[in-house]
Amino acid sequence: MNAILRKNRHWPRPALAIGCSLGLECIFVALVFVVPARADVGVKPVLPGGSNLQPEGETPIQMAAEKVVMTVRSATAADNAAIMLNPEAYGYQFQPVWFPAVAEVEADFTMRNPTGDPVSMTVWFPLASALENVAWDELNPEEIVPRLADFQVAVDGSPVETTVGELPNPQGADRPPLPWASFPVTFPAGADTNIHVSYLLPLHQSIKGSELALYYIFQTGAGWAGPIGQAELIVNLPYPASVATMAGIQAGSFGLPYNIATEPADLPAGAVLDGNQARWTWQDFEPGPKDDFSIWIMDPGEWQELDTARAAAQADPGNGQAWLDLASVYRSLATAGYNSPSIFSSSYLQSGIEAFHKAAGLLPEHPAPHAGMALLTLASYMRGKDAPPEVIQTVQDEMEIARNLEAQNPSLAEEAGITSSMVEEILEIYVYNDATATADWIALSTEWAKETAEATLPPEPTLTPSPAHISTSAPSATPQPLPTILPTPLPTSAEAVTGGEQSMIFGVTVVVILLVVVGYLALRKMKAK
Repeated sequence: MNAILRKNRHWPRPALAIGCSLGLECIFVALVFVVPARADVGVKPVLPGGSNLQPEGETPIQMAAEKVVMTVRSATAADNAAIMLNPEAYGYQFQPVWFPAVAEVEADFTMRNPTGDPVSMTVWFPLASALENVAWDELNPEEIVPRLADFQVAVDGSPVETTVGELPNPQGADRPPLPWASFPVTFPAGADTNIHVSYLLPLHQSIKGSELALYYIFQTGAGWAGPIGQAELIVNLPYPASVATMAGIQAGSFGLPYNIATEPADLPAGAVLDGNQARWTWQDFEPGPKDDFSIWIMDPGEWQELDTARAAAQADPGNGQAWLDLASVYRSLATAGYNSPSIFSSSYLQSGIEAFHKAAGLLPEHPAPHAGMALLTLASYMRGKDAPPEVIQTVQDEMEIARNLEAQNPSLAEEAGITSSMVEEILEIYVYNDATATADWIALSTEWAKETAEATLPPEPTLTPSPAHISTSAPSATPQPLPTILPTPLPTSAEAVTGGEQSMIFGVTVVVILLVVVGYLALRKMKAK
């Protein structure tokens, strides 16, 4: 296998790929932690999540019940106007729709006053609940703080005017102030009061693009007297609610910005799935930070693409192209970066292999189904790198079939976007590990550092004959004495670069490279957690 993986290259492609990745990550680290950061195109906003009501201070008022309904739908251009954001900071000004999806949130809070006197107070609601957890100001110091949109309140059915203000960030004065909405409420003695809030919640997309983060902050409700009698959270999706479209988030891995969907966890305990709806209920709920709710859901656009491809294959089961298109959608859902399994791989990986196999039978001259089968066959082993020999052999066999068919029909693979070279590169990454990658990268970088250091030296002195000794006479048959060759004067000590200075330049360069490598490995470990 090594012969296949190493041929026709001086430096392994994984080393170059890892080097590029390393460089990009280190540039990001440098921008965030070393120099003052500026708002820049490509840094996604840290979007807020839904949240609970919060009292202004100690209070006898109880939250007897809470019901939150989050209805997810694809975003529209009209939603852009509602979301307070500076689109130029993220390159969104060129996009008709800034976010793939939004959630329309309707929440009802039954507030109980058990005392014999009316209680008047100000009720607070965070409009940017996520921002206190991240160094958002370092990423976009000049940006508008992203917040919930179209926030509205009604008390016992009557609309209430709200005030939006900025309060200090609890994480420090160096962080941007956070927006809060507030409104006055009088709770009658010995009675229940209903507070209804509604707002628009933009959903943040993961790096891969197939998953959206949906979360709700319960802990802000802990300030009311006693536990929450009953809390109910309902998520309405534009597709069936199941483990094929929803995934839990591992404890401790839900960081913000939430850009990477890691290995999935079970859905939060007590999930009731019914059609397009998922529902959770808690009794005598005393929420703390560990009780905040978070899940990954599938991008509605991805689901629509899958649904369309499935319908096409079912309508014309003898159409090989339809099966290839469906298999490609399955592959997109089943794999993440570097062909590693996605959080939805258990639902789509095997279906993708079967669809590629079906396409291969119906399209015997097409190379893409074989390349696709090879990629999905290896995908589930990419993290552990523990594929049995027979699996590796199958992957290589399918790769060779694809390569031979590409030679006969080179345009087919390019049109499908799945080629044998992709399989070869993934195999190279598979046999790589951190130690090998680090060694190769250090060797490559050391060679580059040496060349860079040598390039800083002045050119070697050129032996130039003195004009006084250059003969201009005609050639003579009599041998003439050779002219004396005088070297060009060497640079003075102030101009010269000594061997010690060259060593220092080279040494500093190597140290920087080693620090970069250490940073890369540290980032890899952080991502693996």
